[in-house]
Amino acid sequence: MFKQIRTALGHRRLALSLALLLPASAGLAQSIDYTGGWWRADESGWGLFTIDQGNVLLPTWFTYDVQGQASWFVIGGASLQSDGSYLGDVYRFTGVPFTQINGRASETGTKVGSARLRFPARDRMLFDYTIDGISQSKQLDRFVFDGQQLECSGSSADPAGFSNYTALWWNPDQSGWGVQINHVGDLLSATWYTYGEDRKPAWFVFNATRQADGRYTGPLLRGRTGTRFDQINGQPAVGQIEEVGTVSLRFTNGAAGEFSYTIGGSTRSVQISRAEFGARSSECRSVPATPVGEPSAGDECYPPLRVGDRFLLQDGSGGRIEQRVTGTSTYKGRPVFVLEDRIVGDNSATVREFIEQTDTHRIYLGGEGFIRSANAQGTYEYEPPVEIPRLTPVGTELRRSYVVKNRYTAMGMQVAADVQTEQLTVRTGSADVSAPAGTFNGACSFDTRVTLNSTVNVAGFSVSTRTEGRTLLSAHPSVGTVRSEQESTSTTSAAGAPPSSQTTRTTSVLVEAEVNGRRYP
Repeated sequence: MFKQIRTALGHRRLALSLALLLPASAGLAQSIDYTGGWWRADESGWGLFTIDQGNVLLPTWFTYDVQGQASWFVIGGASLQSDGSYLGDVYRFTGVPFTQINGRASETGTKVGSARLRFPARDRMLFDYTIDGISQSKQLDRFVFDGQQLECSGSSADPAGFSNYTALWWNPDQSGWGVQINHVGDLLSATWYTYGEDRKPAWFVFNATRQADGRYTGPLLRGRTGTRFDQINGQPAVGQIEEVGTVSLRFTNGAAGEFSYTIGGSTRSVQISRAEFGARSSECRSVPATPVGEPSAGDECYPPLRVGDRFLLQDGSGGRIEQRVTGTSTYKGRPVFVLEDRIVGDNSATVREFIEQTDTHRIYLGGEGFIRSANAQGTYEYEPPVEIPRLTPVGTELRRSYVVKNRYTAMGMQVAADVQTEQLTVRTGSADVSAPAGTFNGACSFDTRVTLNSTVNVAGFSVSTRTEGRTLLSAHPSVGTVRSEQESTSTTSAAGAPPSSQTTRTTSVLVEAEVNGRRYP
């Protein structure tokens, strides 16, 4: 009977929390794709456009040379490093003037330095470079287009089927120039990198809007002058930029199209295709922008809780638990999100957890639930509430001491179980992790050790349990937990019976999820 009682509401929730590692409710994960435009709003006129194809980034840096002339550099094949950063060499090119290109456009590139890109959050980049002996560090944010921004993910699907045209586009027979497109709604915001009349790098920019016939058209502007790259410091960098013509793009499918421009009364058209060079393609969509500087920035390994988000977890035996953020409520006067757990295929048990979300923390307050098989229903409460920082840089150590107060009825008996919990969680680093939903690059790694001591008093009997466990967990800022592996040993003592011990090993992985309207996989 004691075994059945211990598997009732309070014990089940504690086991689930231990297996998933607080914060269990933060969800599951999908790798972040860094494709798109990056800039500093206070230094408008320069920026980077990155193409992310899994094992490598191809960033192009649009800026101004030491003479203050518009120019660009390519960071060739920035590869993923063990610390989660991307490192590559920086090249400067010369080439055939854009009006004369009829074959290979670029001449031999010159290596001029190196660059490292780090992403402390999905919408923030730290850009460190050394060029011609000049070293600088810059913090950039993902570009926002009228309240919308790009959200991209790796895909093994044929890009011909993509409906979003965010990518690097080129003509393979004319390598050395290209058009980098951000596609948000009915807008294409793009940079065309090529070569001027003096064979030096030149760039144009345009915003093209969708027309009734499916074409995208707009004015074409050419960057002329600005602040040299190493002297840009908190002020707009652009000096002179002028409208020189018009541009038109038409797409046959997600992987092929035509790029046309008119400058000085002369029109040229070129067939273009989506550049593919890495382990996977990048598929993007537009989503409402998240203001940089809100809690999702920095070293956050879990996304904000949102009503409607859904997660499906599977353990090593194939059992599945569905988690849903079902709504908002109040708990003892505090505003909370409600996270509901159900065993898939078994409606006999439901647990609801109440979580307060602030700009800096998630605060786990308690919950309620029932288990029909044990005729159990009741509540649990964390005392004091368990506060989880939303930002956890590598090396962070979180020590917690709290009591879980379980109060429920089981099999017609009143049960009181206070569980003293001592927990140490360390953010150990970042790593690539795979789950049934996909491979997740640069996931946060956590190592948690926990000791639980509980005494259950029921029907005049007292049962004491001590559990020591360790959980290795990987989480990603796009949606949260990717995978957890947990081992624990519980020793139970009861009056008149010898102590008994049991060791369990469990895993939990992402099967599927729906977060902020997006489905994984």
